[in-house]
Formats: sequence, C-alpha cells, structure tokens
Amino acid sequence: MTVFLLATAGASRWATTQRRRDAIGLGQQFVAGCAVLVLCVATGKVATYAMPGLMLTAVFGFAVTRHPFVGAIAIGTAYCLLFLGVAEGSSLGSQLVLQVFLVAATVIAGCVGAYLLERSQRTAYVQGRLVRALHERVDLLLHQYLSPEVARTLIEDPARAALGGMEVDVTVLFADLRGYTAFAERRSPAEVVAMLNAAFGVSVPIVLEEGGTVVQFMGDAMMAVFNAPSPQPDHARRAARAGLAMQRAVLSLPDPAGRPMFRVGINSGPALVGNIGAADIRNFSAIGDTTNLAARLQTYAPVGSVVIGARTYELIRDIADVRSLGTPALKGKSEAVEVYELVGLRDD
Repeated sequence: MTVFLLATAGASRWATTQRRRDAIGLGQQFVAGCAVLVLCVATGKVATYAMPGLMLTAVFGFAVTRHPFVGAIAIGTAYCLLFLGVAEGSSLGSQLVLQVFLVAATVIAGCVGAYLLERSQRTAYVQGRLVRALHERVDLLLHQYLSPEVARTLIEDPARAALGGMEVDVTVLFADLRGYTAFAERRSPAEVVAMLNAAFGVSVPIVLEEGGTVVQFMGDAMMAVFNAPSPQPDHARRAARAGLAMQRAVLSLPDPAGRPMFRVGINSGPALVGNIGAADIRNFSAIGDTTNLAARLQTYAPVGSVVIGARTYELIRDIADVRSLGTPALKGKSEAVEVYELVGLRDD
C-alpha cells in the first residue's frame, strides 16, 4: 500500500492534462481492484469478500474518479474478467452465476453513469462556449454602437439605462465638416462615406483617448461629452486637447486640400445628462443651453479652428493661448456671449 501511495503521489505531478489525469485514475482503479482480489485469494476469502469488495471498489471509482465513457468500459470489462477468473477457482458453487451477475450489473451501471456524466459535461461545455461567444459578440456590438464609457456603465449598472438623467457640469464638443455638401455633390456615395469614415476614424480615437463620450453622429457632424458618465475634474482641458488634436489629425489624411475640414465648437456648463428618447429606443446625451451654445460655436468657427465659450476659457485660461473673437450674434442666443478661438495649449 505504501508503494501504491508513493506511486500515486509521483504520478500526480505528471497529471498536467485531462488525458493524463484520466489515465492515472484508470490505473489507480485497476490496481485497487487487483489488490482486492489478490487479498481475497491470499486469505482464502474469495467467496466472502471478493464480490462485495470489487463492487465497492467499482462504485467508489466510478463515483469519485469519474472516468470517461471509454475508460469506464475498459475498467468494467477488466473487473468482470478478473472476478470471473478468480471465482472459477474458488468454491462459490451455485453462487458463482449470481455473484458474476451482480459484479457485471454494478459495472454496467457505472458505465451508464459515466456515459451520462460525460454527455452532460460535453453539453455543458458546448453551452458554455456558446454563451461566452454570445456575450463576446454582444459586448463587441455594444461597444461599437455605444461609446465605451456608456457601454461599461450600462454593463456594470443596467439601471442606468432608464430614461431621464441628472444635471452635471460638462464640456460639450461639436465638430462638423465644412464643405461636406459641395464634396458630396462631386463624389459618389461610396466616396462620401469613405471620406466620413476616414475623418471620424482619426477623430473618434482622439476623443476616446481623452476620456470623452461620443454620443452621436449627425451626418457630417459629431457630438462628444466630457465629464459624463464618468467624472473628470479636468473635463474642459480634455475637450480642448481633443479639439486641437482632431484638427491636426485631419490634416494628416491623404489629399487634405480636396477634403472637408473640421469646425470645432466647445462649451462648458450645466446640462442634463442621461438617456433621452422613448421606451423602445433611447440615446445617451447631454441636454441644455450648454449643449446648444456648443453647437452654435461650432457653426460660427472658421474652418480648421477650435472655438470655445467663456466658461470653457475660464476653466483652462492658465494653459490656453486664445484669440478673442468678441461677442458675435449667435443664432438662437438672445444675449451676446464672449467667444474665443483656441490657438494652443501650453501643456500640449
């Protein structure tokens, strides 16, 4: 027995794969069955202990070791042949057939159990893979159609998908492509879409890298929000960096002279941030005068520039190089507002 335990301990280090673990389990059960029969023969107790001992060993092995179906058949067949060989040389007499039957029945029951267990494990494994693949697919689609921060927030707290929201100080960035209409008149739809994808393809990663949330695309325009849904104390600085980087990125695209350029408007202030829409379809957004002014600043901005509102300038004035654009009359605004062109950032 000591040798058997030492051999088992040594074999356990070799069991680095499921196939090896199965092989060790089958070997252990085979040796255990042989040991039972050898002890019975050596003590002359074959008629008394061989059948129950082998049955207990079989039940224990099938229940605890959980052999694969093929292995269960192999060990079961070996047990039946071993018992038959030992029993024929003993004085079982009329009990021989009954005991052989009981051993065979136990082995068959163990094989059936092994088959059912293996089938259930395979089914669970396949179902688990399907569920994981479905989760990965849904997660990928969710992150492609929603800004990563919004997707992460909804996954962590599904209750945040409810309609409504809360008032938060945010910085809103609007960007649109000036000259888009004229460009679309001269090009095929496929070329127009390729141009839009190229422009947004370099600008969206910039916004995301700064922690912004892209809330929607509107034809040739894009809206992003900073400081929502996750708090960002330096949200104005992040938006300003993103706006300047977007302009540089578009210039790096092929044929910059023949493609529309961004106009960027940025404004900071309170807005209602949350889910807007209906019970069936909704969209994460920021609603309020802060957002409206950011859109107006974008419309007013010269091509290739970044225009910011007074509140944004207050938040970044210690690092911002600006050129005052005065207090122009902006559409939809009853009062004049101070407007600045952001030339650069001293920490950029």
